[in-house]
Amino acid sequence: MINRLKIYGPFALLIILVLLLPLIVMIISSFQAINGGFTLSNYHQIMTNQYYHQAIFNSLKISFIASICSLVVAVAGAWALTRLKEETKNTLITIFNMSSSFAGVPLAFSLIILFGNAGVVKAIATSLHLTNHFNIYSLTGLTFSYTFFEIPLGIMFLFPVLEDLNPDWKEASQVLGANQAFFLRKVIIPIILPNLVEVFILLFANAMGTYETAYALTGNNIVSIPILIGSLINGELTANLPLACAFASLFAILMTLMVMLGNRLTKSKSEGAK
Repeated sequence: MINRLKIYGPFALLIILVLLLPLIVMIISSFQAINGGFTLSNYHQIMTNQYYHQAIFNSLKISFIASICSLVVAVAGAWALTRLKEETKNTLITIFNMSSSFAGVPLAFSLIILFGNAGVVKAIATSLHLTNHFNIYSLTGLTFSYTFFEIPLGIMFLFPVLEDLNPDWKEASQVLGANQAFFLRKVIIPIILPNLVEVFILLFANAMGTYETAYALTGNNIVSIPILIGSLINGELTANLPLACAFASLFAILMTLMVMLGNRLTKSKSEGAK
């Protein structure tokens, strides 16, 4: 008992101090007014203010589209990675690992150099007398920028799953007369579907919480939940920490519901497979 306490005690204390305590303080603060009194006005403002509705809609839209697109590309990339030689595979894994961390201001600056108003693509299009309608500072450009770090992140998550698939399964299905479509539909997809759901949730949460890239590209021109929370904290709109905590609490609730739904889906699929 004492040995277990020595092992799990520090870990439990770390979880309480780093995760639970800030979460509790954030939820309590979300029900406070600026002067410190109890109020529900923070949540009332979120429910009634159209500007806040737009921030929530933009965050959900950008995160969903970027996560879906990144997941599709990541599946293809992870599968292709399993077909390569070991040396090439290790090199690309290292590159993907670094690319998944390449976000924030450096990524935004790189995209501005490439696709900005005075960027490389704009200069090439102008010299060739071509029309370039892509705007990196728009909602589409912001979604595009998110995929730059979401795709390698998805590949890193999915590669071990696809690497562990037994190649004998395909041979066995061919011997039994199954075609490629049947093999994918009845064997591969049921096996990797729980992992696809989990990776999508991780990519979605990562995109929802991204702040630096969005702010460096668009500032406050395109409002999203992270941008709005940052503005409420540093006072670019009106400093209102309780309202920022209310937004953060709703974000935490949304991600909790997504994780619960994902766990329920993966659990039902696993039980169905059995």
